[in-house]
Amino acid sequence: MQPKPIQKSSKLADVCYDIRGPVLARAKQMEEEGQRIVKLNIGNLAPFGFDAPDEVRHDVIVNLQNASGYTDSRGLFQARKAIMQY
Repeated sequence: MQPKPIQKSSKLADVCYDIRGPVLARAKQMEEEGQRIVKLNIGNLAPFGFDAPDEVRHDVIVNLQNASGYTDSRGLFQARKAIMQY
């Protein structure tokens, strides 16, 4: 028995999760010019040498008891703060 296809709600017609706009346009242009672009917008950054700052690691440990399954779509406040202060 085949599962019933899931019909996407029309309310989601304009919802996208991909990176687009001027940043993507410039990255594509740079690729076309022969430059290697490493896309770090999604996924595991550790293989590229990017580790979480100590402040973020500390805050994760301290706040783990109060954690839920998802974070703000903008990311953890502490991570955004560490990036801003970099």
